[in-house]
Formats: sequence, structure tokens, C-alpha cells
Amino acid sequence: MNWRTILTLCIINITFCTMAGQAASGNPDIGKFKEAPCPFPLPEGLVLGENFKFGYVTVPELHEKFNGKILQLAVAIFPSYNEKHAPDPIVMNTSGPGKSNMDNFVPQIAAQLGEFILPERDIVIIELRGLRYSKPFLMCKEISEARKSTMEKNLNTEETKTIMQKAMKASHDRFLREGVNLSAFNNIETAADIAMIMTGLGYDKFNIVGSSAGTLVAHHVIRDYPERIRCAIMDAGLPIEPTILRDMAPNFIQVLKQYFEECNNEPACKSAYPDLEKRFLNLLDSLNQNPVTIPIIDPETGKKINYVFNGYRLAGYVSLSMYYTTQIPHIIDKIICGDYSDIKGYASSMLRPNYFADGLGHTIFLSEVGNYSYSDIKIDPAYSIFAKGMTNSGLGGEYELYVKDVWNISTIDSDRIQYQKQYNVPVLVLNGMYDPAIPPKYDSVMKKHLNNCYIFRFDGVPHSAFDNATECVLPMLLEFLKDPTKAPDSACVKNFKQEFLTKK
Repeated sequence: MNWRTILTLCIINITFCTMAGQAASGNPDIGKFKEAPCPFPLPEGLVLGENFKFGYVTVPELHEKFNGKILQLAVAIFPSYNEKHAPDPIVMNTSGPGKSNMDNFVPQIAAQLGEFILPERDIVIIELRGLRYSKPFLMCKEISEARKSTMEKNLNTEETKTIMQKAMKASHDRFLREGVNLSAFNNIETAADIAMIMTGLGYDKFNIVGSSAGTLVAHHVIRDYPERIRCAIMDAGLPIEPTILRDMAPNFIQVLKQYFEECNNEPACKSAYPDLEKRFLNLLDSLNQNPVTIPIIDPETGKKINYVFNGYRLAGYVSLSMYYTTQIPHIIDKIICGDYSDIKGYASSMLRPNYFADGLGHTIFLSEVGNYSYSDIKIDPAYSIFAKGMTNSGLGGEYELYVKDVWNISTIDSDRIQYQKQYNVPVLVLNGMYDPAIPPKYDSVMKKHLNNCYIFRFDGVPHSAFDNATECVLPMLLEFLKDPTKAPDSACVKNFKQEFLTKK
């Protein structure tokens, strides 16, 4: 072997070992995709090995410790229909944090979504560390069971907190017994996973699409691997903002007040739902004093359960509904009038099998935006029952502090989490005007370090523009993918306008 050959081999080896997310010395499987049987039923039209691949990629538990423990991440690859296609694929991440990317996207790609995207480029779905089909799966089954056990009880906030924290500790202790390092499950490590996997699959640049909490993943990849990202598309785009969890309940309350004010200023809505804010706040209190028992059937066992519906649970139902609909005056009025038909479905849904990685949600939120205290959460006293109901249902900054008290998750230094300079990556953000978790005040935060960020707010849309304005969002997404150097045609955004349903 001559010196030129030796030098060439050395250069190749150095290049391979310094690639983003490079393989760990001592473990030849790190970063490599290995095909495997699919662990979930395939939608019609998908044939493993023909029009998509499924397998696992081994990644370091901590990317700074390549010779340490490893994790197994599930990966699905959908090749483009056409031999001549764009070299940069799409990587897609859904909401939560904790919802399975496989469960969410694979059926969509097998249906219409694939028909729109696959003619032009590949799609890669990565089951992020902690999610359902990756190993380990950070589902807190103890917390789910504890929540089910309270459904027939009329509990106040402190009683609920005691039960839930006991379950949180049980989940935490089980993870420790299983050898899970909870501090390794954060978006910094996830961004490194994505870079490593895409390198191992042979992709240089790629596009990243995220929804809700999945947009936080996109931010971290942009910040740590900007040279890899051709463009980013964010639905319900969250900024990297340290106060977003602390202010979650206050933001929900502000949007709820907005509904009441707008309804009161619209003659038809005011006539249909007079004095709605006052009646709602009174109902929260009266249901706490005299809860309603609603019989439901456990879909798993078939047994009858007497669901105790108090003011706190009304608040939980309304706050969850604010993610999915802008018809909040209508759904509140139905309950005021004694129509609990929607509550039956809401309560039954809590009894169905849960494959949500809520443990991952806790580790991400607490490590990333968990640096606050109980006293930092400022609540309008008139809405104290509503805020406590959000907490009891598992939403908001106070609930995450319940977890923090038990799990003791450390907050990552803000300099490592937040943007520290300007980035030129093209970013398209598609948000709802009535998003309770990401109100318009965060748009300026989103743009602060992203020089080529285009933000569109859809009137009459709550949390997800993808779900509630699909006919407009999809063409904008496809146009931006084709040419991310400019904002897509947004004329269709004007077609969305909030109109309150006033039919009884």
C-alpha cells in the first residue's frame, strides 16, 4: 500500500468520523439502519420492502459519550415514486411531546399525503427517542391508571395532586429500575439523533416539518445543524421561549376571555349566549359544590362508570376543546343548559388504551422551559377554578411543576437551548389566530433569530392549521417546498374568518 492510498484512507476515515451524528467507535452498529419486521398493522397500499422500508437505527444515549449506553429508534423510509426526484427528503415530527410519529404519519402517507409529496421527494419518519415504537418507550402507565381511578371521585386540587404525584413517583422509579436515564431524553439529543440517522441513510440536506411540540424539534435541528436544513415548515409553531410553559394557563385564560368578549360584541352570539362569561364562571363554582354524575361505559371492559363531573373537570374539558375548535361559546352553553352528551365521549376517551409517551413530554418540557416556580404563574383570581381544572387535567405549568417536584429533572442552560445568533434557514409557520397555547404575541419571538421566517395566522382556526385549514395549508406547503426562497401565495388565508355557531 503506497502513501497516497494510506493518505486517502485516512481522509475518508476522518471525514466519516466527523460527520454530524457520527458513529461511535467501538460499536459498529451506531448510526446504521437495519431493516426489521413492522410492529404495527400496515395501511392498505403499503408493502414492506416494496414501497417503504422499516427498521431500527442504534444511537448513543448521550451523543457526547459514544461508548456508553445505546437506544433503538424506529425509522420508516418512503422513497419517491419517481426515479428523478429532489435529493432532499422530508423529515416529519408530530405533536405532544409524546405522540407517535409512526401512528400519526404512516397512515397519512399511505393515503393522500404521500400522493402529494412522494412524486417529488422521499419522506423519512423517525420515531424519536422515547416514543412508542422506539426503545425505551416512555409511557407513564401509572399516571394513566391513577387518572382513571379518580373518575368516580369528587376530588379537590390537593387531593388530585397527592394521587397524581404518587403515580408520578411510581413511573419515575420504574424508569430508574429499567435503567432509563431520563436526563438523556431532550431535544438536544433528539436533534443529534436526526442528524446521525439522516447521515446514515445517505442524505446531506433535508427539509423538516413539525407540528406543535414537533416544531421545537425543528428549532433544535436548525440551531445545531443549520447547514443540513434546506427549509422548515411549522404547524402550530412554538418559539424557543423560556416562559411558554409558565404562561400556558394565563394564555388559555386570555384566549377564553377573547371568546367571551367577541361573542358579546356580536349581536347574534350575544343573543344566543347572553352573559356567557358570568354564567360560565358561576357554573365552575356550582359544579364544584354540586357535581353531576354522568354514566359512561368503559370501552375496554364494558363496565358502567359513574363519572363525577365537577367544575375542575369542566375546566379541563373546555381547555382541551380549545385546541380543536373555536366554537367555545356553543360548547359552554350546551353544558350550562344541561346537555352533557359531549362529556360522555370526552370521559370515555380517557379509558381507551394510551400509547402516548407522556414521560418524554415531561423530560422535554422540564429540561427546556421548566425554570420557573409556582409563584411565577400569574392567574386572574376570577379564573382560579379554571386554572386549577387545567392543572388537574394534566395541562399547564403548575402540573409540570408537580412532576418536577418528584422527578427532579434539571433545566438545561438557556444558552444551550435558545438561539444565540441569526439563522438564514427558510421557515414557514402556519398558526391559528385562536391558538390558546401559542397566541399571536409569540410571532415576534419566532422571528427574532430567523431571518427568513414567514408567519401566517388563520382566522377561525385554533391550534393546528394543518388540521383546520388543510385546503389552504397544503398548497402553501407544497409551494414552499418547491421554492423556499420566498413566501408562498397566501391569498387563500383570507378565506378563513371566525363565525360563531349560534344554533341551539
